[in-house]
Amino acid sequence: MPYAVIPLALALLCLWLGRRLLTLVVIFAYLAVEGTLKLLSNDNAVVHVGIDILVLTVATAWVTDAVVRRRARLPALPWIRVVALFVVWVLALVFHPLSAGLYVSVASFKMHITMIPLYVMTAVVVRNRDDVVRLLIALTAIALVPFAAALLQYALGPSSVLDFSQRAWARISMYHEWRPFGTSNIPGGGAVWAFLATPAAIALLRVPGLSRRTRALAVVAIAGAAATFAVSGIRSLVIGLLLALLVMAAIVMARGRGRGIATVLMVVVLAAGGYEAVDSLLRPIAREAVIADPRSLDIWRRQDVTERINTLAHLGTLTGARSGAAGRIWFRITHYPFGAGLGRTGAAGGNLYARLTATPQSAEIEHQVGWSDNYFADMISETGLPGLLMIMTILVGMMVGATRLAARARDPLLVDVGAGIAGLFFAILVMSWGGQPLFTNPITAYFWMLAGVYAASRRIEAAPAPAAETAEPSPAGAAGASAIPLAPHHA
Repeated sequence: MPYAVIPLALALLCLWLGRRLLTLVVIFAYLAVEGTLKLLSNDNAVVHVGIDILVLTVATAWVTDAVVRRRARLPALPWIRVVALFVVWVLALVFHPLSAGLYVSVASFKMHITMIPLYVMTAVVVRNRDDVVRLLIALTAIALVPFAAALLQYALGPSSVLDFSQRAWARISMYHEWRPFGTSNIPGGGAVWAFLATPAAIALLRVPGLSRRTRALAVVAIAGAAATFAVSGIRSLVIGLLLALLVMAAIVMARGRGRGIATVLMVVVLAAGGYEAVDSLLRPIAREAVIADPRSLDIWRRQDVTERINTLAHLGTLTGARSGAAGRIWFRITHYPFGAGLGRTGAAGGNLYARLTATPQSAEIEHQVGWSDNYFADMISETGLPGLLMIMTILVGMMVGATRLAARARDPLLVDVGAGIAGLFFAILVMSWGGQPLFTNPITAYFWMLAGVYAASRRIEAAPAPAAETAEPSPAGAAGASAIPLAPHHA
């Protein structure tokens, strides 16, 4: 398949690139379109693990280079020993007596550990505030691609996706409204990028001294995110972003930083403008496209995905959508405190169901602990209480650390970065009660990358303040930065 060549070619490109920060940008640019490649290739096996190939290839090359240069050592990063212990624990669970087999266990690494190298990779390539700004700009610009794809598909109707992918119909036919895929492989997947990119865009909007072009990018991204939320219909991500922004605003305002109220008002105006643009300009076109397409379900012709946003005001939407989670958690604690074998939930469980039910014992276990739509319950099924406690220690520890960074940082940029990371991590923690945010990309990749940004920001903040500091990086950037363990620089 030609699509399988893309991740392999990009892996070689990443190895060739000398600028490590650019390598990180390439990885996330690929991640932004990987879902579309999965649909177009009908879930080709290589494409399915494309981002894992990229990350692991680059990480292996960097570690090998560091070993050859005799500079390989465990970096002094926040919670790095707990992270390492979590990796060892997951690897050890391959030999769990209730395992459904080696293949299923290894396949689950995609959910648990293959994105962890991004933590160290990001921490060592982000060396100064210019790198932080560059990364924020790149991630915000990348997010515009799924935004544009989602809005275009919404306007064009089902033909914009169903004409190009055999898999798309199987995934959209169960929904009550036509939802655009964006660049993901699930309906409404563009909302994930809106959730992740908005805090970065707000930080770029707030940091003093940046160019008009950068601020224009932030404005477009915020409005585009709101519009993408409107056409995606994933309410949990809307609630998650609201929580993240509330935490971010509370931390920043507690510091007494100026323009806080003005920023909030601007974000509200941009979000309202994005929603209004969808409702008044795109919705009439989209309704015509859905009605005209013979493949449209009858219910699609009667309902529009933008109407789902209105149900956020209903209390039952928030309290009744995910019920019974506490009972599922308690059942797993009492019956499978050390897990029931890797790969029984998440993407691995869905794609490998035949292997998981191949024997009567495994089938019974799968019936008891399969997909629960609750991250805490599913992590107990996968890694037991030890694994859940370790990943929660990392998540909460990083969240608290980012909050402290925002509370103490001298640089306004690092204040907003710390507040944004703390807000997103808090939202991920809350969303875990009604979903599995850390089982799937791009959230898992972003989590570990942002953890690396936090670690790098903490190091930057601890460094002596320079005599003169530029507000926005020049194109040459940090190409001459000194070597860092595990990431020697190449010009």
